[in-house]
Amino acid sequence: MRLDSVFPARSATRRRAALGGRYSRFVALAKLVLPAIAIGLLLLIAVWPRFMLMFERMRLKAPPIDLSEARDLRMVSVHYTGIDRENRPFVVTADVAHQTPKVDDLISLENPKADLKTASGGWLELGSYTGIYQPQPQLLDLFGDVALYQDRGNEFHSDSARIDMAKGTAESSDRVTGQGPFGNVVAQGIRILDRGDTVIFTGHTYLVIAPRDKAPQ
Repeated sequence: MRLDSVFPARSATRRRAALGGRYSRFVALAKLVLPAIAIGLLLLIAVWPRFMLMFERMRLKAPPIDLSEARDLRMVSVHYTGIDRENRPFVVTADVAHQTPKVDDLISLENPKADLKTASGGWLELGSYTGIYQPQPQLLDLFGDVALYQDRGNEFHSDSARIDMAKGTAESSDRVTGQGPFGNVVAQGIRILDRGDTVIFTGHTYLVIAPRDKAPQ
């Protein structure tokens, strides 16, 4: 037999006491939580303008995105190969290449190099800081500390040069300095034909020919 059935009044009193205790605890908790929430809301209202100012400054400091640059095609470690009019191979390489979709036949290069081989197995190498390559006409323009090296031991330096990969020729109208087994030379310009078999110095030229049995000083 349950005691609740024997003492119903006492059981009801206990239930009311339990409910009263729970209500008292809820009231006490509400007295702590509600003021804390109110204080938090007041603080948020007070600091909100500062947050908005900070977000605005961050938005203004963010660099604008140039959509034209985003549309540019950027490639690294590029490698172009081809053959000239006499079916001789050539290679154009660069650390980085930029191509604009609107100008498909114009590619800007960083640290470009061009390698050409002669029919006899010799080679000619040119390089510079920057360059522009046109794949269709096979023209390469070099700018900034242009260096030309031949397998014969000759080297020439200038500020710019244009290489016609199809014809196997190169030329520069800027001041040229060079050295090799032949001696030393300073000229106002240079023309290279037949992939280096013929070298023509243009303009005023100063040439020091080294003796055959001595290397150039």
